Order: sequence, then C-alpha cells, then structure tokens
Amino acid sequence: MRRPRHPRRRRAPVTEVAPSSCFASDYAGARARFLAEAEAAGARVASQRHPRPGPDGAALFLDEARLGPADARRVLYLASGTHGIEGFCGSGIQTFLLRGGIAERLPSGVALVMVHAVNPWGFAWLRRVNEDNVDLNRNFLDHGAGHPENPDYDRLADVVNPTRFDEGAVAAVREAVAAFAREHGTAALYRALSGGQYRHPRGVQYGGVEPAWSNRALRALWARHSEGVELAACVDLHSGLGSNGIGLVMQTAPETSAAARLAKAWWPDVLRAEPAAGGDAALVSGLMGPAFVAAHPGAAALGVVLEFGTREMDAVMMAVLADNWLHHHGDRGSARGRAIEHGMREAFFDDRDEWKEKVCRRAREVVERALSGMAAFGGART
Repeated sequence: MRRPRHPRRRRAPVTEVAPSSCFASDYAGARARFLAEAEAAGARVASQRHPRPGPDGAALFLDEARLGPADARRVLYLASGTHGIEGFCGSGIQTFLLRGGIAERLPSGVALVMVHAVNPWGFAWLRRVNEDNVDLNRNFLDHGAGHPENPDYDRLADVVNPTRFDEGAVAAVREAVAAFAREHGTAALYRALSGGQYRHPRGVQYGGVEPAWSNRALRALWARHSEGVELAACVDLHSGLGSNGIGLVMQTAPETSAAARLAKAWWPDVLRAEPAAGGDAALVSGLMGPAFVAAHPGAAALGVVLEFGTREMDAVMMAVLADNWLHHHGDRGSARGRAIEHGMREAFFDDRDEWKEKVCRRAREVVERALSGMAAFGGART
C-alpha cells in the first residue's frame, strides 16, 4: 500500500527539535508520528500489513519512507523495531531525524529509506520476539540447509524457560548461568544464551524453522530499492545492551571483508565485533546484517547494528525470561502480567529526557557519518 507524496514543508533546524517530543507511549502513537513526519518531509511512503492484529484488534504495519532521488545509486536504510519493543527507541530516533530536516541534508545521489517497525507485532504486544516467538535477528539464514545445533542451550533450556517464575526460579537461573560461565567461559555462555537456537519453539532466542513474515517483508523491501544500486548500507536500531544512553555501532563481518573495511572508515572509533563473542561471528546464527549484504550481490554493502544501553544486563535478561514465561504460562491481564510488561518497557526504553537526548544525538552522528561516507564513495561529492 502506497501513499501519495506530499509537498515538503520547511523543517526546523535539528537544534530546535526536542527529542522528548519524538517518542511515543505505544505502537499506534509511534506509527502516527513517524508517518506524519515522513509525509511532511516529502517521503514516498509504502506499507505492508501484518497478518495478525495488535492487542486492541487494530491492524499492524511495516512502513517504509524513502527520501532522495528515485534513481539514487547509493542507499542508506535506517530500520527500527526488528526486536519489537525496541521500536520505542528506534521509532523515536527516526521521527527525530525526520522532524529535524534530514531530508534536506541528503548528499546528491544518495537516498535514505527509513523502515519503521520491522516487527510490528512485537512492538504492539511489547515483546522482542514476533508472533511465533521468533527472534528475527536469529531468523535470517537458509532454513532449507538445516539449522545450527546449540547443545549448551539444550542443557540450560529447562532452567531459563521455567514453567513457574518465582523467586526460586530466578535464583536457579542466576546460579545456573554463573556456574556455566565459570566452567565454560563467557564466550560459550554468550553462544548458549544469545547465539540462537532452533529446537525449543517456546524458549527464548528461538530462531524459527522458516522465514518469518518480517523476514520475507524486509527482503521484498530491499529488492524494491536495490535496482541499479552500487552501495547499500543498513543501520539497524536496537536497545537493551551496553551502558545507559551509549550507542555502539557493531557488525560481525570478517575483519578483512570489504564490509568491515567500509564500516571502519565511516565509524573508526566505535566499531567492534558482536559483544562478548571474541570477534567470532559464528557464535551467532541468523543475523540480519549478513543477509542484507547477501541481498545486494552486485553492490558494495554493509549492515550494522546501532545498539543503545538501557539497564544492567541482569535486569534485561530477567525481563526477557519473565516475558517468555508470561506469554506461555501466565496471564497478560493479571496484575503480575502488567508488571512484567512494564518491566519489559523499562528494560528496552528509558523514558527520561536525558536518555532520549543522548540516543538522538548519537544516532544523528552515526547517520550523518554514513551519509558522508556514501557521498565520498567512488569519488562522489556532496
């Protein structure tokens, strides 16, 4: 579904935009703000409707807004909500950039495609995962070729996915995780709990056994914008990892690859490998970034994650485990269910104005560096 392009209105300088005004309290509000700013900026907007409704019965959409020339040979994607509830952060950043006049500062020959709510179901239902309990950032692999084994997860599965979530269960999780780390090391623990698993559909970090709806929708979107492109880059906005308000650019391409070299040229001081993975991308399966690169075989391409810290890792992990328990064994409508959903919001979104200002300022810096790098690619000038 496409919307008509609207005349562009004059935008306020970035310094006049209050970041706190760009973040919404729910999916519907976030989508409304994003679409209003996209249309005001003169973007070409298209939407793909999700097959499932939101908790209020309303329709859900993956939206795209393209700025810049239709025949641009260099395209930057800025995606939000791959991990559902993390869309509160990413959507606010997208709205901030649009409201701040990013459309008027695009270099010549460069297009910007904002992808809003890659996982709209998770965004609306306050979950990281999708409608099938799939972590989308573990779903981008060749499902026909079989799925990676994760025997360490298999050993921990019953502990991290309890049927009761009380103080005893929480203590058991912490004890098991600490014991595993002491015996096998942090890299092995990261692989076990964050690397993706394909055997326990009701467990955390489940990557699915077929391409998810959002996977297919995103690949179709990439294909629509890839014709004639010589350079494509994707910055995928995430939250919940790292120090509060700090934005880290991360990518898992081999260090000697063209994608890694290009990323280092654009963000030399902040780039690092997947956290705790010791630089070994094989520790994580089904990531979106490598799939984005593979989807552009005739172009130079790179995919990175811009990750913003919120709370300490233990709090985030426990929020995710509680959420998984709630949706498989609990009652969303109960007082405890509402408390768990509130805990998920706090784990992936900091509602303080100070945090919003930090993430918007950092995201603007990362995007502007990418646009400058695209302008310089192959001798192009702004």
